[in-house]
Amino acid sequence: MDGYNAIDELKRVDHLIFVTLKYTRTVDIIRNILQRLVSSLDYQITDVLEYFKLKGKISMLPNVPLVRCKMMEELYPKDKEVKDIIDFYCKLRVIVNSEYKKKEEYRKNVALVTAKAEVDIDKLKLFAEKTKNYIYYLKGLIE
Repeated sequence: MDGYNAIDELKRVDHLIFVTLKYTRTVDIIRNILQRLVSSLDYQITDVLEYFKLKGKISMLPNVPLVRCKMMEELYPKDKEVKDIIDFYCKLRVIVNSEYKKKEEYRKNVALVTAKAEVDIDKLKLFAEKTKNYIYYLKGLIE
């Protein structure tokens, strides 16, 4: 429950966006960044639930990510920000787990295209910033 896993993932995401993606414009890098965003949110949600387990408010920590999300919504029923975080997390999971196509790979406008969304570099940076804000919000809930 130290939260360093989520922060470490965010550091890796920053490096991937600002260094690796600059020189290697591939969809595989975009996909890797999205997976790291999902895992950083997953780590932080798990940390929040572990905190509640230590406090005795929940009896067990679910292994399934969507069950953890449901539990988070039950723990914070009136917190709109937590609802937004869970919705964003589920959206990222759908993008990562969907079939995808490559668009303009090795070019400036490289993008990962799924049936639900098209993720280019600008949208990826927006997702990373949003994830960072959400991680710090969730950390604030348990500190």
